[in-house]
Amino acid sequence: MDFATLPPEINSGLIRSGPGAGSMAEAATAWDRLAAGLYAAAAQTPMLEGAAPYVNWLNAAAARAEQAGAQAAAAARAHDSAVAATVPPPAITANRAQQRSLGRRNCLAQSGPAIAAVDAEYEQMWARDADAMYAYARAAADAATLVPFSSPPGYRGATAGPWALRSAPDVVSAGGRVISAIPGALQAFSASPLTPLEASLSPVTSALSRLSSLCAPSGPAIGYLSALNKRAALCSLVRKPARVGPLASFGRGASIGGLSVPRAWAMAMARLRHPAVRAG
Repeated sequence: MDFATLPPEINSGLIRSGPGAGSMAEAATAWDRLAAGLYAAAAQTPMLEGAAPYVNWLNAAAARAEQAGAQAAAAARAHDSAVAATVPPPAITANRAQQRSLGRRNCLAQSGPAIAAVDAEYEQMWARDADAMYAYARAAADAATLVPFSSPPGYRGATAGPWALRSAPDVVSAGGRVISAIPGALQAFSASPLTPLEASLSPVTSALSRLSSLCAPSGPAIGYLSALNKRAALCSLVRKPARVGPLASFGRGASIGGLSVPRAWAMAMARLRHPAVRAG
């Protein structure tokens, strides 16, 4: 940001409108506390032959934490210095109000020298704020440059051990399939109450089985979901019986004499009364 192009009203307002140096001071205290803890751990570790690399790493980490705390404290001091170096906003407001007042009374140019003096003071405020903001930007950039921490000796990363995941993209892909399959399973529950539970959970359990294959066996829950997935796959292969229409109805019977009989009986009696049947 080019602070020289901004008027003092903006620069003075920017440096005072943020959260202040409190967060950086708290960060410096936290870094110092961490450095003290690391130094104490290194001092309490017995100087055996196998422990020497760890003691050296603890001392190096403590030194870097101490440096980070010093830089955070420097950033806090730089902010306080910038606030003190910039012009207070009430002074800028008073200068501009005086300039407008002199301009309204400058009918015959009698206030020209006073207006020039007020404007010169405002230009000095402009330059003062720009210099303070540039200095603060440089100090903040230096304080934000931290030396990265090294890994402890013997650390092999997340790929060590038989329990580690094979591939992070595989896990993300499988997890995405689980999330996308859950709404479909819930919709199947609400749309078809006759669908078995196992068949409705088939897309979800398939993705969960994929997740379980990426890791080592992790208890009976994954084993149950895997078995449930196999059962759901078998259920999906079984053809459901077709729906059969009603085989009986109420109030639609026929009458033969004083008896109520099925309609098929009445149709058979009608065929027996047909002349062709009687002739035969």
